[in-house]
Amino acid sequence: MVSVVYISVASANYLNYYPSLGSIDQQISSVVYRRDAVSNQTSIVSHIIVDNPTDYSGFTVKLFDLKIHFSSSVSSSNTTLFTIYPLTGSQSINKPLPPHSQMSGDVLVIPPPEQAAQLADFNATNYPLIAHCSLTVDVSTFLDPVTGFVLYDSEQAVQLA
Repeated sequence: MVSVVYISVASANYLNYYPSLGSIDQQISSVVYRRDAVSNQTSIVSHIIVDNPTDYSGFTVKLFDLKIHFSSSVSSSNTTLFTIYPLTGSQSINKPLPPHSQMSGDVLVIPPPEQAAQLADFNATNYPLIAHCSLTVDVSTFLDPVTGFVLYDSEQAVQLA
């Protein structure tokens, strides 16, 4: 009897797999610019939320990979910074994403000193800035040995706080 219940539950979960793949959603809720007054180190922290609105229970979020470039939020200005060579950062997550749940995490980007100085100058002259983010979320499933991670890509513009 226990075997029948287990097989039934596993089968129902498996049948939810393919329809669930297109339902995973990711967004960047904030991008924060920080400059430490003592060390003069610049950092950018992006808060990411991943949502599983489905009944499928086999997703694991493995990695957040982020690329960021900047523009002025003034509509008449088309000045940009780091468009060709964006700032990059990634964060290993390795957490399950249960059915009907959300998980979140932060990606810390610490630009090298030269780019940090360029960003500080750009921010001073073009404030407020828009962070143009390219986010990839790597999600693991039972098919990893065959297909590899499922990659969810999105583009989003967020006002730099």
